[in-house]
Parts: sequence; C-alpha cells; structure tokens
Amino acid sequence: MRSKKLTLLVSIMMLFVFNIINAKNIKIVEKTKEEKKFEKIMKKFELEATIHTTKGDINVFLYPEAAPVNVANFVFLAKKGFYDGLTFHRVITNGIVQGGDPKGDGTGSAGYYVDDEFVNWLNFNNSGMLAMANSGKNTNGSQFFISLQKIPSLNGVHTIIGGLKSGTDLAVAKIIRQGDKIKSIDIKGKKVDDFLSYFSVETAEWESKMQNN
Repeated sequence: MRSKKLTLLVSIMMLFVFNIINAKNIKIVEKTKEEKKFEKIMKKFELEATIHTTKGDINVFLYPEAAPVNVANFVFLAKKGFYDGLTFHRVITNGIVQGGDPKGDGTGSAGYYVDDEFVNWLNFNNSGMLAMANSGKNTNGSQFFISLQKIPSLNGVHTIIGGLKSGTDLAVAKIIRQGDKIKSIDIKGKKVDDFLSYFSVETAEWESKMQNN
C-alpha cells in the first residue's frame, strides 16, 4: 500500500514538473486593453475600396483592424491619386494580378517601406485576398496584388489588407491582363479622413519621403 502511494506521489510530481516546463515553452501573446480598444476603433470605420480598372470595377473590404498601418498606407496613396493610371505589371494566370508600381516593371515604390502585419484569422486559404507585394520582410510599399485562388504558401509572407466583396469582383480580377490599367481607387467608409488622423506621424513621414524620392 505504501509503495502504491509512493508511486502515485512520484507520478504527480513528474506531471507537475512537466507542466511547469511545458508552460515555459508556450508563449501566449494576449492583446492589451489598449490594443483591443484600438482594434475596435479601426473596425468601426468600415472601410472599403473600389479599384476602377480598364476591365471593370473591383470592390474590396479593407481590414484596418488586422493591418492598420498597411491599410493606412493604401488609403493614403489612393486618396493622393498615386495609383491613377498605373498598370497591372504582373499577371500570373490563376495566381495573382499585381499593380501599384509607378515604374511599371516591378521595381518601383512610393519611396518608403511599411512593416509587415499578420493576424491568424486573415490568410490566403481563400481566393480574392488583397495584399501587399514585397521584396522581403518588412518591405511593403505601394505595390499590391489580388490572389485569384487560395494560396496557403503565402500565409505569413505577405500582409493582407482586404478581401474582395463578391464573386463578381473576383471575376473582373481574373480577366485582367498585363498592361491593363488602374483608372483610380476610391476609398469609402465612415469618416475616412478621421481614420488617417490616427496615422498622422506615419503619413507625414510618407509625404516627406515621396517628395524626396
């Protein structure tokens, strides 16, 4: 009887030690109250974009609650008319359509970079994602692309800033060919100017770097 109690005690002690070790190896990152509050504020803007192209309009839900700075960058450039007249310089059939390069060859930018922003709930497991193109980690600029099918291999590689609103929008994206143009991009939502006011420091820096580019 004593032997059984000793064995049970040893088992409990080993389990206790294992749980302590395991807990140290698991990093649980919880959002602060400020981060949760900011996320709710971003979501309330209900931002959308309409990308007017020579093949038709593509309507997009924007997700500032997931990628606030990258969405602010996209909105900032769109409202300045930066994208007007630029081409879709890269098209991969049943893959992606990419635009937003002022040089039109894949090497251009607005003159600055924006860091990556990733969240678990937004990914490329579905088609019709609007995301930032890059040349490596934290090199998001003006170039963006739309995924034409699910491409899980891009998860954690490219920051997603939005998703197409309907199958009709995806159908328009699928008929875009290299050389087709972006006529303009309209931003809609609740108090769009107030949205950019949350990023006054960033937009001032972007404005300065664009002028010096």
